Amino acid sequence: MSNVIEFLEKLGSDARLFQGAKDEIALALADAKIEATAGEAILARNVEELHALLKVVPLCCFQTVPRRPDEEEEEEEQEGEEGEESETDAPPSKPSKKA
Repeated sequence: MSNVIEFLEKLGSDARLFQGAKDEIALALADAKIEATAGEAILARNVEELHALLKVVPLCCFQTVPRRPDEEEEEEEQEGEEGEESETDAPPSKPSKKA
């Protein structure tokens, strides 16, 4: 597994290799002594298969900052003011004419 990780690190840091033809990458895989199944997954750029072979789960994390209570009140006040303005700024409705 460490050979695969080292190869992926090398692949990511070497733009010429990363953009290279599959033959060049295959030669580099052979030089790094990567298993055939992992090498095939790398050549095919099959991330899911590579995750399965390495027995890793992709990690995705994000963090949000909760709003402060006073921010929520200010936002509600602004929305209320916008709603009032739109009602007063709207042109008066015209009565419909029925023939």
